[in-house]
Amino acid sequence: MTRGDQPPDDQAIRGGSSSAVPEIRDLLLAHTSAGTLRIVLQQLTLRDEGREVGVHEVIDAVTDVGGNLVTFSLRASVHGDPQDEARLEAAIRRLREDIAADPARPIDSLVVILDGDGRHRVSVDSGLEISPQDAAAHLALRDGAHHISHESPALDDLRDRLAGPPPSLLRRGRDLVRGWLRPSG
Repeated sequence: MTRGDQPPDDQAIRGGSSSAVPEIRDLLLAHTSAGTLRIVLQQLTLRDEGREVGVHEVIDAVTDVGGNLVTFSLRASVHGDPQDEARLEAAIRRLREDIAADPARPIDSLVVILDGDGRHRVSVDSGLEISPQDAAAHLALRDGAHHISHESPALDDLRDRLAGPPPSLLRRGRDLVRGWLRPSG
């Protein structure tokens, strides 16, 4: 891996100044299920001997299933709908244009993280040399499994915030008494 002299994620968009981010969020949310805590979209530019040869794309949802964090790929669902695929490509193109401060430094990694509470992060990295053979196991890969492994405390906190407060002691007692008073049969 070659990074050049630039630290990772040094061009992070704080506060999401691009109008493309809400469009990406809305489009990807339509492909998720209940319990989704985070959506991760990443595009890694693939190179062979310095020449661009493609893009490795990940679109994952991190979801709470019965108290367990699991990841589901949304990529096939999004790209399976030609209209959504075209809208996503256009929004990503606009996002890249909004953050391309230095056209001489290409964006080798674009990461969009969309949390269920409305927060989001967008970060880019330049100076990566990722071959097609190395993409699926590269250290720069930030798929759903990476988030579960490395950010599970933050995801647990997000799950708790989205779940809302637990019922009060008075409400639990009232519900218990009502259960006893209901006629059976």
